[in-house]
Amino acid sequence: MQIKPMALVIAAACAALGGCGGGSSSSPSSNTNTGGNNTATYAVGGQVSGLLSGETVQLLNNNGDALPVSADGSFTFPTALAAGSAYNVTVGTQPAGASCSVSSGSGTVAAAVSNVAVTCSPVQMKNIALFLDESTGTLQPYSYDVASGQLSALPAAPKGPGKAADAVLIDASATHAYTLGNNSAGATQLSTFTIGAGGVIAASGTPLTVTGGGVSMVLDKSGQYLYTLGLTGGPTGPAITTYQVNASTGQPGLANTYTMPAGQIPTQLYASPTAEVLYALNPGNTSVSTFSIATTGNVSPTGSPIATGKAPRAMAMTSDGKYAYVANQGDETVSIYAVAADGTLSAATTPTATVDVPGITGPLGASPVSIAIDPSNHYLYVGDTGDQLIYQFQIDPTTGALKRLPTPTIASAAAPKQLSIVGDSTTGTVLYATDTANGAVSAWTVNSATGQLSGSKLSSVTVNAGQALVGPAFGH
Repeated sequence: MQIKPMALVIAAACAALGGCGGGSSSSPSSNTNTGGNNTATYAVGGQVSGLLSGETVQLLNNNGDALPVSADGSFTFPTALAAGSAYNVTVGTQPAGASCSVSSGSGTVAAAVSNVAVTCSPVQMKNIALFLDESTGTLQPYSYDVASGQLSALPAAPKGPGKAADAVLIDASATHAYTLGNNSAGATQLSTFTIGAGGVIAASGTPLTVTGGGVSMVLDKSGQYLYTLGLTGGPTGPAITTYQVNASTGQPGLANTYTMPAGQIPTQLYASPTAEVLYALNPGNTSVSTFSIATTGNVSPTGSPIATGKAPRAMAMTSDGKYAYVANQGDETVSIYAVAADGTLSAATTPTATVDVPGITGPLGASPVSIAIDPSNHYLYVGDTGDQLIYQFQIDPTTGALKRLPTPTIASAAAPKQLSIVGDSTTGTVLYATDTANGAVSAWTVNSATGQLSGSKLSSVTVNAGQALVGPAFGH
């Protein structure tokens, strides 16, 4: 089964992000004798409390002498200070999931200092990036920095059901996550997790068995309903299953199943950000189908499927719900649609943009498989795994047409199988690309004035077995 859409569900920026390191040990004070003068030196240290398991706070003394501390308890800086010297203990780098403060941190050395108190308090993480280990269905949680794109590991999540993970979602509040993955017996399970203070992931409730398997899932714009797509879920073929989400616990409960019409074999579901509407990509018959969502959560088809290019692979929609875009792997194009108030699609005035740029060739030729739109709805990016490029476009706000930026492409160190874009023009915007074959992750900052990607770098993070980055899910 293929991995389906990205989700880095991003709620508003929150905690300070930080790095990792080791602990520390105590150092005694000492006396030195130079030229007949005895100069007493004394250790500076104290206590750390409130650190989450697996997290690290970096402490500084006088803006230097960096000391990483990875567990509650006593600490001592490596360098002792001479009597009469000033000391000033501060936090150099915060833990990824907490905020630490210092008390009794400054003074003048007269004897060994041991009363510096560093107190850490877990924070409710909003900048959460979740990767899904394809081989076990285990979540890999990180916090991310929208200014730099840096990913910082959060405490490990519970192990997944066993094998063949397919999709992951975070709700709009960034307090619950959902995964689709097969257990050791081969049954597909819909699992629910809570995201607590410090980004700590915990299993919630009992996993639900998804009849007919599951290859994709989405939440509707209200967050009241979760939908899974199964290839054999209905009496005659593929089906969309509706689950009502408990507003208090986040637990999904089975509500209804809709069987797709004969001939439609969709591979991915998407949800409108502005209307109670779902979309399903159908690579086999090169189309996208539209489904309205009733007040009960049940879905029903709206109109006939609308044509895409060959082998549609990914979909994106502007956050105002005006335009939708489909990346077509087979003919190296992007299909462009105007979106009506009820969510139905029609070909835009300029219905197609060509992805491939003349003169730019790669080992396999253009292969557009992923797509993302920046939060301002001004720029669109397409991931090409064949030439290993990111294509950069500007969106015409009046027609939805795409125009290549002056620099039309940028190389990607990670094959951009999945794209996720996070942040805003105030805090900064970052585009991530995930290579689901080897787990590599690349990151770029987005120039809010020009749309140009810059600062391309391969993250130090390598995701087990690849898989999709969870970020601002389509429609959330």
